[in-house]
Amino acid sequence: MQIKSFQDENLKNKIVLLRTDYNVPTNDKVVVDTTRIDESIPTINALLKMGAKIIIITHRGRPKGQIDISLSMEPIARELEKKINRNVKFINRLDEDITRHEEEIFLFENIRFFPQEELNDNRFAEELSKMGQVYVNDAFAASHRKHASLSGLPKFLPSFFGLCMEKEILALDDVFSHPTNPVVAIIGGSKVSTKIQLLESLIRNVDKIIIGGAMANTFLRATSNNIGSSLYEASCIDIANDIINSAKKENVKLVLPIDAKVSKKLGDYPSAKNKILDEIEIDDMILDLGIESSRIIMDEISDANTVIWNGPLGAIEYKPFDQSTVAVAKELALRCKDKNSKVVVGGGDTIYGINIAGTYEDYTHVSTGGGAFLQWLEGKDLPAVEAILNKH
Repeated sequence: MQIKSFQDENLKNKIVLLRTDYNVPTNDKVVVDTTRIDESIPTINALLKMGAKIIIITHRGRPKGQIDISLSMEPIARELEKKINRNVKFINRLDEDITRHEEEIFLFENIRFFPQEELNDNRFAEELSKMGQVYVNDAFAASHRKHASLSGLPKFLPSFFGLCMEKEILALDDVFSHPTNPVVAIIGGSKVSTKIQLLESLIRNVDKIIIGGAMANTFLRATSNNIGSSLYEASCIDIANDIINSAKKENVKLVLPIDAKVSKKLGDYPSAKNKILDEIEIDDMILDLGIESSRIIMDEISDANTVIWNGPLGAIEYKPFDQSTVAVAKELALRCKDKNSKVVVGGGDTIYGINIAGTYEDYTHVSTGGGAFLQWLEGKDLPAVEAILNKH
């Protein structure tokens, strides 16, 4: 895939509208995880080096078109200042004349405070476009949204992808357009219902699918296994059976747990026990893969040349239920290093898991996107990506 780069343009003294995704977790105005801010800094530095002034447009949370001071971008402006060691001026008016200010970087208030944003209002996108002369989208994680600042702005300005966005698109296109077999997908997380289309798509494109996390409980229940008092989706039992049957039909190996780490309660360091499924008691909760299930996963990925991973394999917020996720993270990191396997990891909870394992830097690609990453895996177009590709 050929992508036209903003770095080939003359942006000296131009005002660039830079769309980022700074929807980061905070605790009392303190940013808890700066990953998405960090990922935008190479694009910011490249634009500054080219002599551009930057207005960053971004969002936090779901204020539903209303001003919610708890979701203001002002604390994010202060965090960005620390990261780049430059003044960042916080602005909240569409008609702000930034040429009056000496700062080079401006952070606009939460764009979702405007109801027209999520409505993808064309007139609002045009009004936004008047703030700058060039548009750069570096918000892959939000690019599955049909919003004014994402798919609307490219209608009115010369438009390009940021460096993080470009890296995402090229990496994902390479892995999914030119996979090296065998291809293994590891899918975890809590709900089957959010990943039905993903699983259906993977069955058509991979050799094995490994199921973990709480969503595995639904598959286990569908196959008449004992899951005690574990979380599962009763409404998805038939869907799980359909997926199992589709995998058989397409000759795709579907790997389910055969044992589990269980506890009577959820929390750090509870009385956790490893049990085979038949031993699980009525008040046991499955909170992680068991020792044997983890060993089976290691065997199943031992010959993989391409691995796609979305979703943790256990309740990783609590110890010791992060163990299978950490073990798989470390094994995949070794496969990248020693076997040159392609490993693509995506989804916020999965990133949290690989950070626990200390392996974030060790994969072929780590996607900053959650919903956008899933939509790409499902084979669907991302509106904000298509809006720029169509310009080129």
